[in-house]
Amino acid sequence: MDKQRKKTWEDKVEIVKASYMRSKRDSDFASSFYGHLFFLKPKIKDYFIHTDFEHQDKALLHGLEFFMGFLDHSDDNARKQVLRISQTHSKFNLNIHPHDYYYWIEALVMTVKSHDPSWYKDMEYYWREVISYPVSFMISQYFKESKTD
Repeated sequence: MDKQRKKTWEDKVEIVKASYMRSKRDSDFASSFYGHLFFLKPKIKDYFIHTDFEHQDKALLHGLEFFMGFLDHSDDNARKQVLRISQTHSKFNLNIHPHDYYYWIEALVMTVKSHDPSWYKDMEYYWREVISYPVSFMISQYFKESKTD
């Protein structure tokens, strides 16, 4: 095993956060992500038929910011926002099937790989492991009905 992979969770989170910060500097990051997502599973495009992509691109970046804060519990608001996003994507709202998150993770890894100028091979493992944490949380909320006031 490559010695670089012998990292703690905290090390991996910091590597992924830094990679994301470098990647999102590219103004094409979000559109590139959606290009990869629709390439990997064209049917997902059906979810976006009436989508304003200028708004959606910003929503993706905000969501990823919340994911980054969720990873190390450094941001209480991030946890609340990830829960909110989970509820909007649940069976009872947008109905994003848990299996579709596989494609979402793949598209994200492909996008970061092409936008992070400091990318190296082991980062793919770190990204998959680290981003699976908030995605798993979202999947766990799929069948939960949100509480409305």
